[in-house]
Amino acid sequence: MNGAFLTCAMSVLASAAWAQNAGVLLLAHGGQARWNKDVAAVRDGLDRNWPAEVAFGMADVAQIQAAIDRLEKRGVDRVIAVPLFVNSSSEVMEHTRYVLGLKREPSQILRDAMAFHSAHMHGHRFSLGQVSTDLPILLTAALDDHPLIGDILAERAKTLSRDPSRETVILVGHGPVDDKADPVWLSTMESLAKRVGSKAGFKAAFAATIRDDSPAEVKERASVALRKMVAEASKDGEAIVVPLLIARGGIESRISRILKGQRYRWDGSTLLPHPNVERWAIESVKAAIGGN
Repeated sequence: MNGAFLTCAMSVLASAAWAQNAGVLLLAHGGQARWNKDVAAVRDGLDRNWPAEVAFGMADVAQIQAAIDRLEKRGVDRVIAVPLFVNSSSEVMEHTRYVLGLKREPSQILRDAMAFHSAHMHGHRFSLGQVSTDLPILLTAALDDHPLIGDILAERAKTLSRDPSRETVILVGHGPVDDKADPVWLSTMESLAKRVGSKAGFKAAFAATIRDDSPAEVKERASVALRKMVAEASKDGEAIVVPLLIARGGIESRISRILKGQRYRWDGSTLLPHPNVERWAIESVKAAIGGN
């Protein structure tokens, strides 16, 4: 038998096995009832294709373990973990890899940040535990600069637009704790901004982070930079500010406070609810299946 044909056939069979027996673990920060409801709707969309469970929390080992246990009871023999997080370079993603047994060391940066916030961050606890399971686990990428996410942001910006040729769009994200990770966040966000700008013909499009879990002096520098960016955009045109946030949960209010007194257009609309988030999650699972 031809070796290339045999390799191809084995690859197809392996992908079919992943497709048939895989369960999906949707990972999300968690928040208020509305936030959780929007995320649960994404889980429901996944569940129409594969057994799917959601684990809320910032790499919360107890929540993740419970979700994996539920998947095991549903008969899966492998897990595709889909992180509904903004950026793959975040401290939560780093610690999630550890909790899932995909990384040897926990995130010291996240640990320090949570200790700085009195051992809690937005109601979540830091844990050094790891999940206990014999199931193989594959972790996909976060939202990053996926085109489907860029299209949501473009739609949000166009809703606020009056004359794109005079308007500058500014995407604003939460940002990381670690200074070294911030350029990575901004690079990914600039890629999204470029897509937003080109899809609707905006004058320009930029990105900024507010570093909300960082020390006070870091947050203040980020706030000053954002205010300056909005002021510059407003000098000879209009500024449109769009939050790069999963769902409403308080961070959008902080952005509004930072920009108090500035001239800009804004409605606080986040990524959820939007059907593209479910589409992104399904595409992530299909890509994981196709690559295994």
